[in-house]
Amino acid sequence: MDACTTRNTLKYAHKQYKLEINRDRGKFYNNNKLIFQGFAFKALMMFIDNCNDTNVKEKFQSQLTMREECKFKERRKDDKEKTL
Repeated sequence: MDACTTRNTLKYAHKQYKLEINRDRGKFYNNNKLIFQGFAFKALMMFIDNCNDTNVKEKFQSQLTMREECKFKERRKDDKEKTL
């Protein structure tokens, strides 16, 4: 997998797939065709799913773990509000 940065944009490539992330916005390409443009995490998930490679998933494991921790914190907060 290739990676490079230009200013605030992170670019990743794996086989025919490309991912561009600029702050909270993301773009996912397949064979140089734009497939998705929008929320960066959604673009990241599409990139990982389509690459179907454990090396790619390992590269982004910290982002995936961080995202899951945030979801758990939100659920705990909701649970506390329901019990009050």
